[in-house]
This record gives sequence, structure tokens and C-alpha cells, in this order.
Amino acid sequence: MTIDSERLRADMAALAGECRALKDVLGTTWTRPMADEQRHLARVRLKVTELCVLRAWGRGKLHVRSVEEPEVWAARVAERVAKDYARPDEDANAVGGGR
Repeated sequence: MTIDSERLRADMAALAGECRALKDVLGTTWTRPMADEQRHLARVRLKVTELCVLRAWGRGKLHVRSVEEPEVWAARVAERVAKDYARPDEDANAVGGGR
């Protein structure tokens, strides 16, 4: 499976910007309940981590080493996330190139 690395990097940049904006909001004096923003930040940070794991895995590296069996964990995360960034196989699109 080939990963669309341009789209992966673009999504990582967009999520990093969203994370920064949420952290700016949460870093000010709270004048209202901020639980929704905190939960949203946690979800965005998890998604960014998953994308970093996929990018590192594609380069033969590990992004997270603090989990038990980091290679196994990274492989599972990368396999799950890679489905969203799979580039259509060029051979399958060629006339008569179906498998």
C-alpha cells in the first residue's frame, strides 16, 4: 500500500494548527466551563499522534517508545490509519491491469 504523504503532511499541519488554537483558548482565564474544549484537544492530539506514528512507521522508525511492545503497537496503529491515506494503486487503474 502506498501512502499519500502530501495529504498526510497537510492533515498533520492542519491538526497542529487546530491544536495550537485550542491550547491558546485553554491557556487564558476560564470564564466558562471548558470541558468540551479539553475533550476536543485530547481527540486532536490523539489524531496527531496517530498520524506521526504512521509517518514514522513509513520511514522505518518509531514515534512512540513508551508503550509495551512499541513495534507491535506502532504496526497496529499504522495499519489502521494508513487506510485513510492509501493512494490508489497505479497498476490497478491501468487498462487490463486488474488483479
